[in-house]
Amino acid sequence: MTSVLEDKEAIRDLLSAYCFHVDDGEYDEWANLFVEDATLLAGDLATCQGRAEIKAFIVAAVGGDVPPRKHCTMNAMVKVDGATATANSYIIVVRADGDGGIVNSLAGRYQDELVKQGDGWKFQKRIICMDILGDLGLND
Repeated sequence: MTSVLEDKEAIRDLLSAYCFHVDDGEYDEWANLFVEDATLLAGDLATCQGRAEIKAFIVAAVGGDVPPRKHCTMNAMVKVDGATATANSYIIVVRADGDGGIVNSLAGRYQDELVKQGDGWKFQKRIICMDILGDLGLND
């Protein structure tokens, strides 16, 4: 049995894995961070139900010939209650501008409901609140 502190650290690793996998184009690994019946709410961009739909969304939006980007998650506040947890964190996304520089494309918040499955934590529900939105550089 893990301690609350170990669970919080594992959840922070999950939040980071989300960013690394999507930025590296590892969409199978990224989708596997969600439970099978997860929900993803991404503002006006998407409302997805289930891991397969969540993966299809990210492949269509970010896969292929889009500018490189980096997701940065910070200021995570995590509350663990047994095998469930909530997390609220800030997100900043920067991307290449095409001229060798970077532009801020998003500042906002993640609101997460998490569940422990086996030895690890997964997203049950992720809400992306896009508080300050620029050009995301996504596929149309």
